[in-house]
Amino acid sequence: MTRRFSSGELKFLRNRVPIDRVMETLFGTSIQGSNGRFVCPICGGLDTSVNAGHNLARCFSCRRNFNPIELVMHQRKISFVDSVKWLQSRMPPVPQHTSSTNKTGKAGPCAIGDILSHVIPPPPPSETNAPSMESIVKRISHLEHRLRHLDRVVSQLQSSLNQ
Repeated sequence: MTRRFSSGELKFLRNRVPIDRVMETLFGTSIQGSNGRFVCPICGGLDTSVNAGHNLARCFSCRRNFNPIELVMHQRKISFVDSVKWLQSRMPPVPQHTSSTNKTGKAGPCAIGDILSHVIPPPPPSETNAPSMESIVKRISHLEHRLRHLDRVVSQLQSSLNQ
């Protein structure tokens, strides 16, 4: 029996998992360094671009847009269900709620440590007490990427509140 995914799960994967992060995982290279260019998984064209604001990758040759799920489907040549599972297994989980219960049992602000544990990637298991400079740079880059994504989400929330 095929697993069904909730609309919330799918919406999150399409809109909140950063497309450039998915592309970095799929292609093994930074999209920023390639000016948003990638090889289209359908036509093989290089007339491509990434729109992080809309969380889409675009091929101008075959006129296709790819959200994260579609990009994984076409690049890995797997089914929709398998691409959703692939994304869920490789993209870091996001906290389901941003509040915690205080001593009185009421919901309150969440501790920063609870949030950061979901945002900052853990150090590689091979590292001991002294991480390498490359590892530190990667972690900082990942954190900067997550902050840019958070900024986009906050902007979207602000614009939806102003409407």
